[in-house]
Amino acid sequence: METPLTILYTHKLRGDLDALPRLYNFQRQLKALYAEEVVQVCMDDPAPAPGRVLLLDLGESCAPDVWHCTVTSGRSTLVLLDGMGYHVAHVSDAAALRAKMGDGVSMALVDEARPRMIEDVLITANAHTPDAYSYTLQIILSPAETTHLDGSRLYLAGLNGSQQVGVARLAQILGRWALTTHEIHELPRRTLPDPTIAGSVDFVLSEARYAQKRQSAKE
Repeated sequence: METPLTILYTHKLRGDLDALPRLYNFQRQLKALYAEEVVQVCMDDPAPAPGRVLLLDLGESCAPDVWHCTVTSGRSTLVLLDGMGYHVAHVSDAAALRAKMGDGVSMALVDEARPRMIEDVLITANAHTPDAYSYTLQIILSPAETTHLDGSRLYLAGLNGSQQVGVARLAQILGRWALTTHEIHELPRRTLPDPTIAGSVDFVLSEARYAQKRQSAKE
């Protein structure tokens, strides 16, 4: 068995910024938990590496009825996801959002027209496979009813909001990917908020309030 791949993902955050500091700490706990599952086969063998981790968002990170989402055109949540270490987020218009967010954001934005390659993994908004890419695994960001692997395509089950984190664990066996674990975890009520992310939330909200005042002054 080769180095495993662990996917942590969210869906339907819908602008719930208050949940993000706790969600960040919970995701760190899950990363540690799944890393511990990789153990030595025997005492004489070196422990294998814990593998790769991808942090993804399946979409609906903001909502039109949430004030800061409206003021920032959906960027408020995305900026915070970038600060939380997300690799890819599914959005409706990647080009427009990327132009407004600037070069300071390292998280990739994926839509129907813009896939993303991370090493040998292709991440797309739907099951359409662009011809120009060479990959061993394709991750579909449009939420599915269940988490399952169909050949080289991985589909991820949709979630019910900011109180859940989905996990899919894969390993390459004889050169082919196998889905070894998939779970949906509820965010524990006693999870403490991360102070750095909490501070980032305050900053994003203050910037959104300032933008809102400027917009009101122009009307």
